[in-house]
Amino acid sequence: MTSPATQSATPNNVDIASIVEQVLRRLRDQTDTSVSPPKPATNDQTVHVLNDKVISVDVIQGVPSGVTQVQVSGGIVTPAARDEMRSRGITLAGSKSTHAAATKPASNSGKRFIQLHTDTSSKSIRDALTRQLSLRGVDHCPRAHRAVIVTDRPAATLFDRIQSGSRAALITRLEDIPRFAAEMDADTFVLDMQRFNLVALVNAANTIAQLPKPTASTSQETSR
Repeated sequence: MTSPATQSATPNNVDIASIVEQVLRRLRDQTDTSVSPPKPATNDQTVHVLNDKVISVDVIQGVPSGVTQVQVSGGIVTPAARDEMRSRGITLAGSKSTHAAATKPASNSGKRFIQLHTDTSSKSIRDALTRQLSLRGVDHCPRAHRAVIVTDRPAATLFDRIQSGSRAALITRLEDIPRFAAEMDADTFVLDMQRFNLVALVNAANTIAQLPKPTASTSQETSR
C-alpha cells in the first residue's frame, strides 16, 4: 500500500521534470532565434578609396586582398588598371573622378585614329598591334592628330622627331601618358619596346587615342 508521503512526492517529481523540460526547450528556442546568420563584411571593409591622380596597375596591385570594390576620388583609371581590376574581380564604384570622361572616345562617332609607326626592328608586331587596336575602335590614319612610334631605339627616335619639329615625348610607363600630354601638349609618343609587351602597347596606344586633340599648331606639325 502506498503511503501518503509517496503519493504526494510522485506528482511533485512529475512536475519538476516537466518544468525542467520546458525550461530547456525555451532555452533552445531562445538560442536558435538569437543567433542570426553571419553578416558579410561591411561596405567600409570591401570598398577601397583611391586618391591617386592616375590609377595605374601598380595602384590596383596595392589594393588589399579581399577588397571587391574601389572608389576613385579625382583620378584617371588607365586601361591596364581596368584589366587588372577585372582579373582580380574588383568593380569600380560610383566616383567623383574624371575617369569616365577620360575613357570616352575622342570622337563622337566612336572611332578614333592615330598615326601608328614601327621601326625596322619592331615591324613584326605591327599587324598584331593594329588588329588589337581595331578591336578597341582605334585605327591607323596617316593624317591623325597624334603619332605613336613603337621602337627599340627610343632615344634616337625621340631625338629625330624633336629635330623634325614634333612635340615628342618618350613613354616608358603607361602612367606617363596623361601627365606628359598635359605638360607639353605632345603630338608624338615614342614607346620603348623594352618597357612594353604587346598588351601594354595596345593599352598605351588606346590611351593616347583618347587624349583631347592637340592645338592647331601642333596638329600641323604632325600631319606633315
